[in-house]
Amino acid sequence: MKYLLYIFVPFILAFSCEQNEDKLISDTEDQIMGEWIWVKSTYYNTNSGLPFVLTPDSVGYSVRQLFSTDGTYLQFKNDLIESSGIFWLEMVENQDEAEPEFRLFSQKEEYVNFTRIFVSGDTLLFDNNAADGTTRLFHRSDKKN
Repeated sequence: MKYLLYIFVPFILAFSCEQNEDKLISDTEDQIMGEWIWVKSTYYNTNSGLPFVLTPDSVGYSVRQLFSTDGTYLQFKNDLIESSGIFWLEMVENQDEAEPEFRLFSQKEEYVNFTRIFVSGDTLLFDNNAADGTTRLFHRSDKKN
């Protein structure tokens, strides 16, 4: 009987943790669904060492990101489709952080890209700071789909 506990307890714990991870991913996916409007991009890896900020006003174009429940995304630049493909989320547990980290993967043809994301209410932050020193901030669109 004691040996059965050694077999079943780890199985139950693993299954329970996997369900919790799936729920966190599902909740985050629900939060990012819909249309997002680009607010600003901040570049931290600059020659001057000072952050460089771009906004729709400073560059002269708008960007919208649309995430659909079928796992596809569209990115628009001035209302013209600039990019499209599929997306999915993965959770990465970081022992140094209290909250798990989510990575948004996107695929266009054979090219796969990922970025850390943070979602809070009507704010979506793409954080590529570790890769190229860039963050991109989006706010949820007021449009009803």
